[in-house]
Amino acid sequence: MALLFNLLTVLMTRESGRLYLAMHALVPDRPDSLYEIGYMLSGRSTIFVNAIICVINSIGLMMIYFIVFSETMGQLVGSFWDKKLGEAWYSDKPTYVLGLGVLLIPVVIKKELAELDWLASLLFFSIGLFVIINGYMLFFDDRFIDPVISE
Repeated sequence: MALLFNLLTVLMTRESGRLYLAMHALVPDRPDSLYEIGYMLSGRSTIFVNAIICVINSIGLMMIYFIVFSETMGQLVGSFWDKKLGEAWYSDKPTYVLGLGVLLIPVVIKKELAELDWLASLLFFSIGLFVIINGYMLFFDDRFIDPVISE
């Protein structure tokens, strides 16, 4: 059954790529993305439909990769101490899901910042600096002591 689904996925991917290239050649303005093709053919609402489909696919793929990675690592690490998946914290799936998520945060932020232009990066930096300074003032500045607690 898995081989059949895999073959169907390969055929659908091949056909959708062929359709994309054919549509790209037919549209007169030479669009650069699926969003532009959709906008030229069906209007503004197609942009949102394409974006929603991409988000759903991305979340699904991320869930699959996180589940497969956590189960594999849990079983691999657990096998060193003769533990099955979920018997100890080091062989439990949430340990590796959280670990992978924490390791991916800097990569994702770096990629997102690389895609932003300098003004958006400056805005992101300013918001971060604002949060840090206000947090520092809230916890370490004597002017922000609650009079009810200090009495």
